[in-house]
Amino acid sequence: MSHDPSAQYEPAIAWEKVESILSRDPGGRGVAGAAYSGRFVAPGQLNRAAASLTLSGGTVGIVTGFAIPLDDGRFCAETDGPPGALFLARALLALGNDVVLIGDEVGVPALLAGCDLWDIPRSAVREIPFEPGGPESPERRRNAPAFDAATDAWCDWFFQSLAGRSLTHLVSIERVGPSHTPESVRAQKGFSPGDDARFDEIVPRAQRNVCQNMRGHNVNAWTAKTHRLFEIVRERSLSITTLGCGDGGNEIGMSCIPWAAFGELVKTGSGHQIACRIATDYLLTAGVSNWIGYALGLALCVLRRARRMAKGWDADDLKSLLTALVAQAGCVDGVTRRHEPTVDGLPPETYLQTFRDLRDVVLTS
Repeated sequence: MSHDPSAQYEPAIAWEKVESILSRDPGGRGVAGAAYSGRFVAPGQLNRAAASLTLSGGTVGIVTGFAIPLDDGRFCAETDGPPGALFLARALLALGNDVVLIGDEVGVPALLAGCDLWDIPRSAVREIPFEPGGPESPERRRNAPAFDAATDAWCDWFFQSLAGRSLTHLVSIERVGPSHTPESVRAQKGFSPGDDARFDEIVPRAQRNVCQNMRGHNVNAWTAKTHRLFEIVRERSLSITTLGCGDGGNEIGMSCIPWAAFGELVKTGSGHQIACRIATDYLLTAGVSNWIGYALGLALCVLRRARRMAKGWDADDLKSLLTALVAQAGCVDGVTRRHEPTVDGLPPETYLQTFRDLRDVVLTS
């Protein structure tokens, strides 16, 4: 469960500057740094999440991988998500934590390619299975207890494994989760009278409780049900702190934001329809989800007094990683859907400059 350990650390990092950098929104997604009804949707979360991770002496699980449909009918992972997950994993391992990188058939090749490049043991990667049957099977196309048997069996195994039993944190970076239902809207802290009627009016039934991309396309059949890990943590009151990192509103963790806010916040696609119903203890937002993984990894090095180690990691490392993910794992830019070492359609210099700025602020605070 969540706690707030940030008070145990002196302010060694200029957190407001870091959050300001993360709030850059060159792709116009609308979530990063957004305000709703005069209040920021996720203020001060980065500081508290980093402090919580700093206290962890156990295993950190990191979930990532977003399925992108190609014109030929195939699906592959996008370049946003795995780089941030791998960067955070590298930092945690160097600092003495154990790490588990969790993905599905679509995302695991990217994780393995990154592990090989950065000398992360392949044994750190776990593949969560799809439900049985092909992409047209009800088990893969729907999210409900009757269709989750294989997923829940795997989750039971995972939480009983050595890694699962030692898990202190579960982090999602750019991992899509199922959209809202009338029940999930009513259960939110920000629920207001009339929200359920409005939900019933504007969200088609076919777009409820399914994973969708920013274009509103259903990708449920190509998205293993990693959201069940986060639900089970909450259902069983496990002593695991959860973090959700995203940039578009459809990612795990976004239910920390009231459903009614998404029509105002999300500028691409239909925010009300794609908004994810899975909440986490901490929600971290940015213009690009990878940037959150970079910020957390750098911050942990500072908070654990390993600043010098992090100074050896630069933008060239990230360029090499993106090249490897495209060449070896077939990853694509999630916006252009082209096999190219770019992220969210941004020019490489724009994308990498944000990392440089984060690095400068975090490591020189």
